[in-house]
Amino acid sequence: MLKSFDQIIEKATGAKKRLVVADASGGSVIEALQQAEKLGMIDPILVGDEAKIAPLIEQFGLSSFTIYNETNPQAIGEKSVALVRSGEGDMLMKGKLSTPILMRAVLDKENGLRKGKLLSHAALMGMPNYPKLVLMTDGGIVISPTIDEKVAILENAVELSYSLGIELPKVACLAAIENVDPKQAATTDAAMLVRMAIRKQLKPMIVEGPVAMDVILSKEAAKAKGIDSAISEDADIILMPDITTGNAVAKALIHIAGAKIGGLVLGAACPIVLLSRSDTAEIKLFSIATACSMCK
Repeated sequence: MLKSFDQIIEKATGAKKRLVVADASGGSVIEALQQAEKLGMIDPILVGDEAKIAPLIEQFGLSSFTIYNETNPQAIGEKSVALVRSGEGDMLMKGKLSTPILMRAVLDKENGLRKGKLLSHAALMGMPNYPKLVLMTDGGIVISPTIDEKVAILENAVELSYSLGIELPKVACLAAIENVDPKQAATTDAAMLVRMAIRKQLKPMIVEGPVAMDVILSKEAAKAKGIDSAISEDADIILMPDITTGNAVAKALIHIAGAKIGGLVLGAACPIVLLSRSDTAEIKLFSIATACSMCK
């Protein structure tokens, strides 16, 4: 069981993965890279305006790096993706570059990093009152997923779970209620996913749903509702019904409950560290460590 990001960092220490950073001209970006480089997680490859990056390198003491000087945002995105595509980088990270520009380069049909059916975002969360790390998906890319897209989102998420050593991930399909209601797509989709898992139409995982958040987080809540749940206080993955819910839940847990987070884009040819430009160096370090676990 993964209880904290300390275990993720320990696993990633010494990995020496080549991390390409798209626009490294941010203080928290360089600070996180310095910490990850010091632990031997990464060899940083920086793409961006060297005049802006160089003072930050000196400020935070990044000792080992390669830098490619690019000043145009589109060129930064394309160069970063090209470095991974050519095999010069193992992982990709969004620095100060805007998400749409980076994702346009990632999704380019000829020169991008497309691999699976769908790209999705996953946030690995560590919450003070939850017994282990839990993966929440998708609060960053797929706006209102169809049932087929939810299958792809889940299968991306379980691949990350497998790489973290979880052989049979427990999945909770979040909804407002535990009963199936044809008027609420989150409940009917959840019921379908449960049946698909039982019929082995999905990768190995245990799926439960529909289930409300109180039951996911509390055995006492499940008991009070008379629900015999296999995932209460034990979910490895929480499948969100839509991007608004996923984004709101993650940010509320971070800012109100003090949750720790590592965020990745899954389903591409390599792990992509994708966070808000306002996220702290600590969050960026956790995300880098999580990405290292997915690299062979």
